[in-house]
Amino acid sequence: MTQGPLWSGRFSTPPAPEAQALGHSLEVDRALAAEDVRAATAHVEALRDAGLLTDDEAGQLADALAQVGEAIVADTFAFDPSDEDIHSAIERGVTDLLGDIGAKLHAGRSRNDLVSTDVRLHLLTLATSATDAVRAVARALVTRAREHVDDPMPGSTHVRPAQPVTIGHHLCAHAWALARDLDRFADWRRRADVSPLGAGALATSTLGLDPVATAARLGFDRAFDNSLDAVSDRDVLQEAVAVASICATHLSRLAADLLRWTDPALGWAELDEAYSTGSSMMPQKRNPDTAELARGKAARIAGDFVTLAAMLQGLPLGYQRDLQEDKEPAFDALGTVAQVARALSGAVATMRIDTAAMRAACLDPSLYATDIAEALVKTNIPFREAHRKTGELLKTLADDGKTLADLDDDGWNDVGVPDGAALLDPDRSIAARTAPGGPSRASVEAQLAALDALLVP
Repeated sequence: MTQGPLWSGRFSTPPAPEAQALGHSLEVDRALAAEDVRAATAHVEALRDAGLLTDDEAGQLADALAQVGEAIVADTFAFDPSDEDIHSAIERGVTDLLGDIGAKLHAGRSRNDLVSTDVRLHLLTLATSATDAVRAVARALVTRAREHVDDPMPGSTHVRPAQPVTIGHHLCAHAWALARDLDRFADWRRRADVSPLGAGALATSTLGLDPVATAARLGFDRAFDNSLDAVSDRDVLQEAVAVASICATHLSRLAADLLRWTDPALGWAELDEAYSTGSSMMPQKRNPDTAELARGKAARIAGDFVTLAAMLQGLPLGYQRDLQEDKEPAFDALGTVAQVARALSGAVATMRIDTAAMRAACLDPSLYATDIAEALVKTNIPFREAHRKTGELLKTLADDGKTLADLDDDGWNDVGVPDGAALLDPDRSIAARTAPGGPSRASVEAQLAALDALLVP
């Protein structure tokens, strides 16, 4: 038989169908079924400890909750039109099984503290999946970087050739960004690891429940400090989505580099067929869809953050029904960043890198303009003067259709850098940059060792 809402005692008429449809959230919060069963089971133990349930009643409730949870997983649970959300559905299922004993389940708790607890538990699980996937991308980058510690490539600014670096140095740069994302997720987890259960609707209860013991049963680090804050705030979701958005931005930048490297006009790399797609019309195409989608998904995750921030701003303390809209963007953001990371991990691991093409690109003499300016600095010329002198030289050569490679010994002597021709070499230029964090072999190897230590699960 269809039942009314859990709160129907105060009302003489049922909700209007359109109002009920607007408040219905089961499609989204059904994802919280496992967490809701966990939280409810911990609450049963709290009720038993408070003397509100006998051992037998507590056992029956725990068994019924497990039975309902298993039915939901098996898709055999009969949802009712009166089920507003997963919390009311599970409570109804238990009450259907146990009658009056089931009706004791909700004592001392509210959907306000229950949903906050469920969401935190679920977010912690989603974040674990996301961080595992992001760590896999970073590890793939480190593995590929170790293969190419000595292989030169043009580094760029403004998507223009700038100075020579190594492929290993470039890939490490992406790995460092992802390592910071993992650190942000870990820092978020420290703040997220707080149980709201026991806060009630906003002011706890008079039933003698122990939130600290409940937090321990659920595996949380600690219980809430303020019951009103516990049910009102959603910064735990907002921060998780912010971290996911930053991470998605870093993944999109990696994707952008993959797209640039694999552009046939550049020809520096090629994505494996498993991470490419074809065209429905043009038989010759091998499209880099994995990288393009990874790049585009960053916008979607940023949109999730905007949705949350816009919904939360200005809300007064206390639970507001607006907060029902928090789960969809949060779940989407963490799930999407994990999906993107898993795909990019495979793309990076299987990408074919053309080291010869990258080395050939380093033959561009303009890449060594800074080396020449710095060589002048070593002769006690102020850098601004050295910069101007080198720039004027490049302009004069360009006007004559020449490059630095066309200078003879006399020309280099006139410049003031007798060994200038030797500076136009990627291996020499890279080896000379021995500062920590730079592209030299010793520096990149030090970075790889540091990243190895950081990326241990």
